[in-house]
Amino acid sequence: MKQITLFETEEKNVKVSKSLKELPFKRVRDEYFDFKDTPASTGIYGIHPYPAMFHFLVVREIIKNFSKEGDYLLDPFMGSGVVAGESLISGRNFVGYDINPLAVLISKVRTTPLQFNMLFETLEHILKTFRCQKPEDVEFPNVHYWFDEDVIKNLSKLRQVVFNIERSEVGDFFKVVFSETVRRVSRARYEEFKLVRRKDNNVPDVIKTFREVSLKNIGLLTDFYSKFTPRNVFLKLEERNIMDGIPLEDNFIDLVITSPPYGDSKTTVAYGQFSRLSLRWLGLEENVDRASLGAKPKDVHSGLPSNILYKYIEEIASKDERRAKEVFSFYADLYACIQIIAKKVKEKGFVCFVVGNRRVKGFELPTDKISADFFESQGFEHQKTIVRTISNKRMPVKNSPSNIRGENDFTMRYEYIVILRKKGSLI
Repeated sequence: MKQITLFETEEKNVKVSKSLKELPFKRVRDEYFDFKDTPASTGIYGIHPYPAMFHFLVVREIIKNFSKEGDYLLDPFMGSGVVAGESLISGRNFVGYDINPLAVLISKVRTTPLQFNMLFETLEHILKTFRCQKPEDVEFPNVHYWFDEDVIKNLSKLRQVVFNIERSEVGDFFKVVFSETVRRVSRARYEEFKLVRRKDNNVPDVIKTFREVSLKNIGLLTDFYSKFTPRNVFLKLEERNIMDGIPLEDNFIDLVITSPPYGDSKTTVAYGQFSRLSLRWLGLEENVDRASLGAKPKDVHSGLPSNILYKYIEEIASKDERRAKEVFSFYADLYACIQIIAKKVKEKGFVCFVVGNRRVKGFELPTDKISADFFESQGFEHQKTIVRTISNKRMPVKNSPSNIRGENDFTMRYEYIVILRKKGSLI
């Protein structure tokens, strides 16, 4: 009953909390955006877990306040497609990119409404065909470390059946089910976003798990779109590293809503590790961590338009020069992305850049301020930064800032919604 109430349209008219507090760098603490009692994985956003997922109610508020029906929205770090889903039900056109092929697949499934009967009948066909399928040889690095022998045989049979589904969108739906099944029946800890082997030796039932995940996802997809009618809009979801450029005209996008990585994947959110087992079973390319921001080391140099960034780089370098170089590499790549994104936004268009301020060597890096500096150098005006508590993201609570075993520090507790507007022509 609570989930049904959550999706009532009347909730869109809830007034913003009055408990606002002024902070540095145009920050405003607004508890309304915390959405503590609403899981981010509600509705279609519960189809396949994904690290550091956008809260759909945050996205919904941003779309309502900074765009209108028919506008073009861009999410250059699309993740599992939360902005895409909210665009579909709010009448906004959408373009999204991500370097992770698993994220793109999940995004497409979440934004493709399908009929309950068709999905249920396909599930019955899969379960029936599975029984008479012969296992095939499966070989990829460490497959026997992460999976029991019987699990490997049953996953291989299941994969063959799923990959033979003729209708592509239905096949994609069950590939996502298969991916979640892979995660659940592996020897990796399911609740971890990094690959950590669990201690117990239980051998899970592959086909039972697949059936349970299928029924869950069928219910989530069909129930969501029975409450929210999908609109006739343009949706483009593509696997792409935006550092290679974005195939959009300049001055085309009305609103950018995105949440870039909070830091290099090695020490923040390891999207590649989270996706690795699924990608291997799906036969998709594993290049996520190698292509992520900051993956290629760069020497610290001048030229990035943020004085406060260099202040922190100097502080970190006084403790660890190598770590300072890694941090700088991330921000250099982030700036390169912002230069590309900025050109695509219309005059008077908005950017809502959602970041987390991570800690390195005991210093909290003000990524919100640094990002605002970067956008301001590209002709944007920083309006304000809304501060919300991270209450239900799939995020690490602690990390190891010194990479010394047992030495931990608290990582991000807050999320920063940096709101910027592109300046108009002076002519």
